[in-house]
Formats: sequence, C-alpha cells, structure tokens
Amino acid sequence: MPLVRSTYLLSLALIGTLACKTAEPTDDGDDQPATPIEVDDAAAVLAEQICAQMFECTCTNDFIQESVDEAGCVATLTNQYAQGIDAVIAEGGTWDSECAGDLAKALRDWDCLGQTMAMNTSSFSPVLCPVLKGSRGIGSDCWRTSLGDDCQSGLTCVSGTCVETPPLPLTVGQQCGYSNDLPCEAGTYCEWDPSYEYRYCTPTPQAGDSCSDDGYSCGPPSNDLICDVGTCIAAPGEGESCMMWNICSPGLYCDGGKDFTCQPRQDLGEGCGGDAVCPVDASCVANICTADPAAVCSAYGLVSF
Repeated sequence: MPLVRSTYLLSLALIGTLACKTAEPTDDGDDQPATPIEVDDAAAVLAEQICAQMFECTCTNDFIQESVDEAGCVATLTNQYAQGIDAVIAEGGTWDSECAGDLAKALRDWDCLGQTMAMNTSSFSPVLCPVLKGSRGIGSDCWRTSLGDDCQSGLTCVSGTCVETPPLPLTVGQQCGYSNDLPCEAGTYCEWDPSYEYRYCTPTPQAGDSCSDDGYSCGPPSNDLICDVGTCIAAPGEGESCMMWNICSPGLYCDGGKDFTCQPRQDLGEGCGGDAVCPVDASCVANICTADPAAVCSAYGLVSF
C-alpha cells in the first residue's frame, strides 16, 4: 500500500520548515533525552503523547470533539498509526527507532506553543533523520511525509524524484532542490540562483555585507536585515521608518497609521486591525489579538497514508 499525498498541518510544518533548518544545534529546554521507539510500539507511544498534549492544550478541533475523551483519542490514533506504519513496512519500507525517538522529543518540546514558535524551538528534521522510509527505487516519483519520504533507504526525495542521498547537510554551492528539499549547513540558507532555475546553499548575509537594492537580498526574513544603498543593515527599530520595505525588527510591525514607522506589537486581548499587529502565533479575530491554536492541535495527522 503506497503512501498517498496529504496536506495536513504537521506534515507541512515539519517538512517545509524543519527540512530547511540548518544543522546548527538548538537548546529546546527539555532535559529528558530522546528514547528510541521501536516500530511495534510506535503507534501507541505517539498516540498517547499527542493525545495527552491535545487535551492539555484544550484543542477544539473536530477530531478532539469527536474523540469525547483522551482514551478515545488514543484508541483512534493508535489504530490509524498502526495501519499506516504496518502498510509501509509490509511493502518493504524501513523504520528508524532512533529518529522516532527524536521526533517524539521534538513533539514533546512543543508543549502548547503555536506553530511558528513550535517550529523555532524544534531541532528535528525528517530529512536529516527520517523515521519511516518507503520502497521506491532511484528515479521513481516520490513525495514526503512528516516521517520521511517514500523512497527506499539510501535515497531521498528531491523535487519529486528519488535520488541518492548526498552527504547532509549540504555545503555552500550545492543545489538544495527546487522546493528547498535538502538542508544547508549552519550559516547558509537555500536561495534561488540569479536565473531562478534552481536553488543552492549560499552564505547567510551579515550586517555590512554588500547587496542589490531590491530589499530582499540580505537573507531570509528571519535574518532581520534589509538592503539599504547596497549594504545589508539591521531592520528598522521602534519609531524608525519602514515605508521602503514594510519590514521591522522582531517584536515590531510596520504601522501605516503612524507614518509607516515600526511600532511594538499588541498583546493578546488588545485591539488590532490585522494579524501583523498581534504577537507571533496570534491572529486578529474580531479586532482582538487572539492566540492561535497550539501546533499539536493538528498533530493527529502525523501518520497519513
């Protein structure tokens, strides 16, 4: 039974975000070490952990409402995960117990954080440490899941095709895939080449580095730099003009009502006119900054086949 495409939140979050993280270690603040999870135990262990967090974080999605209680949630997810994992293993797939433990630890570190903060505090990557691999051979069409991809061991899904897994993370100059498929080493990021035909690992610009005056050549937004007269400088601070780039330093937003200057984001419960005004992992709902659901609230789609 082959894997099938799915678009659930956790898959996008873990793959789209964590797969592009560098190998630079992070301090997630959890003193509990990762414990390997064997394939026969995986369904129950993952279900118990995810359901416990979903009820602790008072998730209100349809899945929780249908589960009635935590025990019902665990029973449903255990069955779902077992069927999916067993189907892939039966078709010649492989399971990595060490990576499964790392994934469980990453989920545990999320606590009740929203999606952005959960991703920022996690060091797990299903590309660097695939939990579940499929059986597709080199050159086959493929796709990824939050546990790995459907290529056989030793191969990796890059731009929809199974290829031999290169040494990871990639170094400067190596192609990282059309969709940022492979992680670059620390201090670099996956950027488009000048012709926009492919993406490659390039050093992350630092303040003072030269740049082209397009406002977007000083690295990813998380680098908090903008290009000003050919030089990368820090994004505007509180009270400074953001009219040229609509970008501000962390914790600030560009306020058009105050002559396009950077102003502090509102706190939860305060008034707003748009999501950018609110804290990270919060949205403007009925003109009030309201916390987004915890990332774990959509984690019931962790294993989908």
